[in-house]
Amino acid sequence: MNNANPWSKFFWNDWECDPALRLCPLAAQGLWMRLLCIAAKSSPTGFVAIAGRPCASTDIARLTGVSEQEVESLLGELSRNGVFSRDAQGRIYCRRMVRDNRKRAKQRQNGAKGGQSSYLNGKGIFSPPEQTPERPPEQPSEPQKPESIFHLPDKSPPKGPPTVLSPPPKAKPKAEVIALSSDWALPDAWREIAQNRGWGLAAIDRQAVKFKQYFGFGKGVGTKRSEKGWGQSWLNWLDRELKRNPDAATFGKEDDPAASAFVSASAVPEAIRVRLRTQFLFSDNYIQRWFSACIFDLERGLIFAPTNFHADYLRNNCAESINRALGREMKIIVRKMPAETAS
Repeated sequence: MNNANPWSKFFWNDWECDPALRLCPLAAQGLWMRLLCIAAKSSPTGFVAIAGRPCASTDIARLTGVSEQEVESLLGELSRNGVFSRDAQGRIYCRRMVRDNRKRAKQRQNGAKGGQSSYLNGKGIFSPPEQTPERPPEQPSEPQKPESIFHLPDKSPPKGPPTVLSPPPKAKPKAEVIALSSDWALPDAWREIAQNRGWGLAAIDRQAVKFKQYFGFGKGVGTKRSEKGWGQSWLNWLDRELKRNPDAATFGKEDDPAASAFVSASAVPEAIRVRLRTQFLFSDNYIQRWFSACIFDLERGLIFAPTNFHADYLRNNCAESINRALGREMKIIVRKMPAETAS
């Protein structure tokens, strides 16, 4: 890396989502960014040092233009939350920057070995050019006889049955693409699929209206898809709504007998509910929506979900939070709900 003008990848999402850094006040976060700039130019890379000497609080105060007392307070916040580390010499360093620098040096070393091996063995770009065999000199052609210029028709009868050429196969017709009409109504098959995924009738009707408004009169007007494509768009629409609002499928469940029966199929045991509430993700509405239809078997570490969609949602969105809340690794499988649920 060029220490005079260093460059490195910076993942903004990692900075924004670092819980340790977000616990620090905004001034401490700004100080850490200034220290990262110093660490990127130092040698070795990643250490807050100038000319090989670690920067003390007095040095950092001069570089940042704040008092030494404020620097020590902000460094205490960063250290208490584990944002940086110190080596045996007391130097502050960024773990991510040091790790990336080691990886970069290792890749550079491997690349040099590969290039040297290719050069010694004559492979890759170092392979010698192919030798094309020389063509023998062309012999002068003999003059063509006059009778061979004209091709007389063959008078012998054809042998065997005549060859019948089969017509070329017809191309498969493309599916007709259409736009969503102004009088569109949700098909019964789409409604049934949404119900199987745990959506209430009132919530389905609400999403159907929003779906029609978007593709019939809103930003999606004029979009054309096949009949199968529109069905997949409806399922994608429901999935996006669940990601934005996990309670979207429970809208109007008080007035929806079918949805109420789905939710009340199995009540979450109070002991499990208390454990789940220890995780920030699991609100009371979230637990009611996604866990009331499940059966918990803590002894065997199993959670029985009512449908494949239900199980996939729990695996992809909250498996780690479930394991932390229940204190062990839980396996989520699909099982048909019995007539009488077990606690």
